[in-house]
Amino acid sequence: MWAAASALAIVATGQAIAQEDTDSSEVKRLEQVTVTAVKREQSLNDVPVSVTAFTEETRQELALDSLADFARFTPSLAFSSGDDRVFIRGVGRQTNTNGSDPGVATYADGIYDSSTSAVGKSDFFVERVEILRGPQGTLYGRNSIGGAINVISKRPTETFTAEARAGIANYQTYEIEAAISGPLTDKVRAKLGGSFRDQKDGYYKNVAGGPSEGGANETTYAEFQLDMDPAEGFSLWLKADYLDASLRNRSTNLASPYDPFPFPPGYLTPGNAFGYYMPGLTQAGSATTNPGVDDIRKFNANTPTQSNVDGNYGFAAIATWSLPTVDIKYLGGYRIFDYNSNRDDDNTDVISYTYPLDPANIAAGELFTGGPNCAWLIENIGPICAPATIYPSRTFGYIEDRAYSSHELTVQSTTDSDLWWILGAYAYYEDAHQESHFGNAAQPQMLAPFGAAPNPSGDYVTAISDLNTKSYAVFGQADYAVTDTITLTGGLRYSQDEKYGSEQLRVLGYGIIPGISLGGSGALAPVIDLTAATVSYADAPGVASAVEIDPATGLARRRLAADWNALSGVAGIQWQPDASTNYYARYSRGYKSGGFNAGGISQFPLTDKETLDAYEVGMKKSIGDQLQLNASYFYYAYDGLQAPLDVVENGVRLTRFFNIEDSRAQGVELEAMWTPTDQLRILASYAYNDSEVRSACCFIDVVDPLGLQPDAQPVGPIDANGNQPQDLKGQMLPRTIPNKLGLNVSYDIPLGANGDLTVSGNYSWQDATYHGVFNRPYSETEAFDQVDLIGVWKSPADRYRVVGYVKNVFDEQGYDGATGTLTAIPAGGSATTLYLTPPRTYGVQLQVRF
Repeated sequence: MWAAASALAIVATGQAIAQEDTDSSEVKRLEQVTVTAVKREQSLNDVPVSVTAFTEETRQELALDSLADFARFTPSLAFSSGDDRVFIRGVGRQTNTNGSDPGVATYADGIYDSSTSAVGKSDFFVERVEILRGPQGTLYGRNSIGGAINVISKRPTETFTAEARAGIANYQTYEIEAAISGPLTDKVRAKLGGSFRDQKDGYYKNVAGGPSEGGANETTYAEFQLDMDPAEGFSLWLKADYLDASLRNRSTNLASPYDPFPFPPGYLTPGNAFGYYMPGLTQAGSATTNPGVDDIRKFNANTPTQSNVDGNYGFAAIATWSLPTVDIKYLGGYRIFDYNSNRDDDNTDVISYTYPLDPANIAAGELFTGGPNCAWLIENIGPICAPATIYPSRTFGYIEDRAYSSHELTVQSTTDSDLWWILGAYAYYEDAHQESHFGNAAQPQMLAPFGAAPNPSGDYVTAISDLNTKSYAVFGQADYAVTDTITLTGGLRYSQDEKYGSEQLRVLGYGIIPGISLGGSGALAPVIDLTAATVSYADAPGVASAVEIDPATGLARRRLAADWNALSGVAGIQWQPDASTNYYARYSRGYKSGGFNAGGISQFPLTDKETLDAYEVGMKKSIGDQLQLNASYFYYAYDGLQAPLDVVENGVRLTRFFNIEDSRAQGVELEAMWTPTDQLRILASYAYNDSEVRSACCFIDVVDPLGLQPDAQPVGPIDANGNQPQDLKGQMLPRTIPNKLGLNVSYDIPLGANGDLTVSGNYSWQDATYHGVFNRPYSETEAFDQVDLIGVWKSPADRYRVVGYVKNVFDEQGYDGATGTLTAIPAGGSATTLYLTPPRTYGVQLQVRF
């Protein structure tokens, strides 16, 4: 699902950096935006929670198209589109593996949605996006330990309206959007809308001659809404949507030289770059070195990236029954989708090469014929065996089928009294199927392992998991106005989570088994099934059955099951000495259920729950109608962070979950909105974040298995696999951005009878950031900035608009993440793969309203 969401996704507290629709006679001013951040409508400045809201008008003036754009102007928010992971204040999702959960909850119209796709929808369909920072475990609950993002749809209108947009951009991009809305009867309103987007060229060039990749997509979206008042005091809103997408969605590139070793660390099949130095080389292009070293926007691959989203259907309903003193509300949603992807997994264009014979090895000639090795046989008898022809193309295939539903029932007070309260119950159900295929189907031997079940997929590793999730909760919260200026808040939530299902694994090796290596056995070297020696047969928490290997498929299988529960809550005080000032202090406890690293059949598949104790003080202050200032400070005590770390078990590299025992984080967030003149507006946001692991030992860094890096903290003796355990104490938590700045300046130019023109400029800067729990150079991205220019022209009655933009004007390289791998050449070295942000883009859009 999260990989699918990444394909779909085309300071401090408070004040929304937003401006509502205006006509030409109005001027820029501080807007009091209404939000539903605490399950009821309030002015954003009155909410005692760290919230940033983006309206349609703001998004157009700042050219904000995606969650990645929101992150540039939201304090402490980070998003990586490459792996679809959201972090707020350094808290988020560390892995997309089935059985794990996000740490920042996303909601569509108040209904939980386990993907981030709704957040990336065009402002054509979205009225407002609210981003809540800090644990929201009372009112939002599920997976909101880091925060919550709520997307509010544009609803059907009271009068007939129609709207259309058409845009073109570089990279051969065009898009159209259209919608009609209005009353069907005096009690029923409807809206029908849709969009189509096509980007033919990608951001990355394949020097081997294949299609460009990155950003390239063809996406169709449609939605239908009904908004009804069937009886007095009762309202019903229904929505159905559909999405179909075909994408060449590369977002990473290797930034280091190729490792030319015959079998690089962790490889179960022969190395690809080794072929550039071998006879019989055939390749798709002509490059023999990694072009990404000199130009990170170039790659070299003989397998194109292709992803598809099929059958993505969503349904949502909100029913409200308004009684004299309370509202009873039901919010429910269901979504189902299929996602599949295939990409190059070796970063080379090598098609085939000849692996040289090594007479020093005991060979298959001896094993199968009872005689000496291949080299001796060739010299003395003839071509009984020959050097192996290697077809090293490695691919990664991913399949995800997911269906989930969310249901919430609340009762909340509506009287104008000193006490406001809400009570609720929640239920969530999910069925998820995930497959990861690490393939080498071009190698004929891979299809028929020696003495084992056939392998028609050509995978050297197949990992499959099926998991069901059930989640239930009850909650309540109350606000009590002690005086006219002081309000107390208290709330509790009890959550119960259950996950159960199965995992399957098969592992094959070609040429890596001593005695029958490629150098000695040549073309007679077989593919060996390593599954039985790779899987763990030990009983462990979360394991619900013994391991069984299916003789027909070769897949090992076992069942998994576990459950978790927790009590979360909030306590706070708010002081509003006047209408323009809001001081608050809050304690909140967040919770995220435990999970599985499903698909690996590893020794310890289970991870325990996460809990977070958050303390925050904040201020929201308006000075006249020209200046809004907001500030907050937070301190986190983080227990049980679920961290995925690679390990070597029985000679095979696998990923396992670990709980980081104790971590701390703190930060300062600032936000300002200033309108010094009637036409000029300045927006600014800044965030400082710091985090530290207090207690976590002892773990293996597979990129530095001997603990030789300057900052390594070796602990104890080298283990049985030849790895040096390390202590993580003092490491910064992944994706904690130390400093982040966002700035926008916009100016309105009245054109009289010709309408109005708004010119706007953005500047954003992000500090160097670590993306792994081992703070090393290979997991670090350097600081970068970006400048955008935007122009919005409106006709006098705002019937027509023209929006033009240039994003990343100076074509600076930005980064979403970084991962490292161990290399054999140079010995003990490392290679870095970077997650990249888009290059310079520019375009123009025409909008028409009827």
